[in-house]
Amino acid sequence: MKPLSIVIITWLFFSIACAGEKPGNREVLLDNDQVQVIRLTYPPGSESGMHTHEFPNRVAYFVNGGKLEFIPGDKTRDKQVIEIKGGDAIFVPGTTHNVKNVGTTEVVIIETEIK
Repeated sequence: MKPLSIVIITWLFFSIACAGEKPGNREVLLDNDQVQVIRLTYPPGSESGMHTHEFPNRVAYFVNGGKLEFIPGDKTRDKQVIEIKGGDAIFVPGTTHNVKNVGTTEVVIIETEIK
């Protein structure tokens, strides 16, 4: 379990990073020494804000699918738009990026990171 100060700093950073954007909702469902499970909810037009995944192994299960744009932190890489159905799962390597819902449906993701 992370110390409370790290959780508060992470929440504060997420809030500040999304200040100029329409942020999605991020809810930590489980966090221990081996895994972190998060529910991400992105209404149409919302985004995560630029962030870095600390751990290299991550699986995203889409409860509700839709159309997402992945904007890499590395400006030499191109943006990528994916359309994914509810019930699908994908492996996404750890990276720095922003995720934006560019579709018309609310996207709900259960994301699991192996520490």
